[in-house]
Amino acid sequence: MHVRDLLLTEGLDLRPRVAGGPGRLDRTVSWCAPTELMDPTPFLSGNALVLTHGMGLNFRDPRTWDAYVERLGDVPVSALVVGLGVAHEATPPGLVDACAARGLPLLELPGHVPLLQVIRHVWQTLGAERHAEMRAGWELADECTRLAAGGASLGTVVERISRVVDARLTVVDSAGYQLVAAGTVRKRSARTTLNLPTGDAHRFRLLIEGMDANVVVHPLLGPVAAVLAMQLAGTLGSNSPMHSREAARFIEALYERRGTTRAQLRALAEDAGFDAATGWGAVVIAAPADMDAAQLRAISWRVRVELGENFGTARFMEGHGRTTVVVERPTGARPLTDLVRELFREAPEFGVDVLTAGDMDELSLALRLVGRTAEPGVRDTARVDLAAIVDGLPSTGLAAMAHRLLEPLQREPSGTLIRTLDAFLRHSGNTRAVCEELFIHRNTLAYRIRRIEELLDHDLADGSFRATCLLALTVTGLSRRA
Repeated sequence: MHVRDLLLTEGLDLRPRVAGGPGRLDRTVSWCAPTELMDPTPFLSGNALVLTHGMGLNFRDPRTWDAYVERLGDVPVSALVVGLGVAHEATPPGLVDACAARGLPLLELPGHVPLLQVIRHVWQTLGAERHAEMRAGWELADECTRLAAGGASLGTVVERISRVVDARLTVVDSAGYQLVAAGTVRKRSARTTLNLPTGDAHRFRLLIEGMDANVVVHPLLGPVAAVLAMQLAGTLGSNSPMHSREAARFIEALYERRGTTRAQLRALAEDAGFDAATGWGAVVIAAPADMDAAQLRAISWRVRVELGENFGTARFMEGHGRTTVVVERPTGARPLTDLVRELFREAPEFGVDVLTAGDMDELSLALRLVGRTAEPGVRDTARVDLAAIVDGLPSTGLAAMAHRLLEPLQREPSGTLIRTLDAFLRHSGNTRAVCEELFIHRNTLAYRIRRIEELLDHDLADGSFRATCLLALTVTGLSRRA
């Protein structure tokens, strides 16, 4: 109900003595406040319709009228209705001037219409509106219940609610992380928060942005909040899949690459919403054995949302005690590993492996090798190792990983470091044999070896790493043995 509706109501005969500021006649009326007090503001709340005969308002000083109207405007009230014929035959000029100066709508009620008639009309209208809002709220909750019962995801349910209320809705957890969102902000309005009844263990809220300011949130969204809470409990429970079927099929195929052709893998990626021709990244999250499964799900959800917002499409799949998040185009202002480390700064108990890949073959191979241990901390596991060589033969993904390992050395245009590493590995670190082949001094060799170790970020005294490098050189055709 708006102030303008009162002026259009037959039988009330209200007259707008002061229209107020722009749009003030379209202000919502939330309740009636009949009063004869000189200062009723301690008993008022926003959008009240104040009605008075002005029996205690017999002022001559315009400053007193201005102070009275200023107090009402600070509440703020929707409008002021003055009933004539009891204390005043005409509206006091000082009140008219004060309302005009403060932009407060001032309505005159003729003496033959009692204030009680206005009060009764307002309460009847508001009651009908509240009933309609509650009915709409329960109908929306009923529809969302059917959607959830039919297997619809939480995102689908939130999207349906956002279309009904024509606003942007976001479900956030107790830390303020966005779990799911839908809709757009079409109009400017204050952000409203609705707590979801999810218990003390996992608190969630529904943020509403852009909703019509005239709509009362709780009657419309209160019933559906219970549906969202139940669906959240199911989503974060151990028996309800939080991922999409398409995402699960794609990521499962990545882990079980053998027997799946490249064309089939590409089709699965596109079904999951990915651009199959892009670069790839993945985050594998493992939780301690004694951790609540809901806690793993909640943080996995946060990671998926953050990766999607920073890089592109992100999908995830849950396994036994771990979650795999796959993202396309993991390039941007922040490296993928840096972002993941930031996300897990307050959760050091998780074991997190981060990897990047140039294509799906390399991604598949890396995923099969990653996360072999669940040690706490964030690890960049994009490096090829001996296990990758053995597991990947023969594989184009293996060649891509080998090139990635040797890439820092290949940036040196003369090829000196690659040739030095190859000779050093083939001669098993024999300084004399390497220097004779390369025709260099032993000090030069020592300098080059230090430079190679710096670029590869690894000690060549590690026998396993030397074997990995030698096989990588062979796979890429950069070794004299190839």
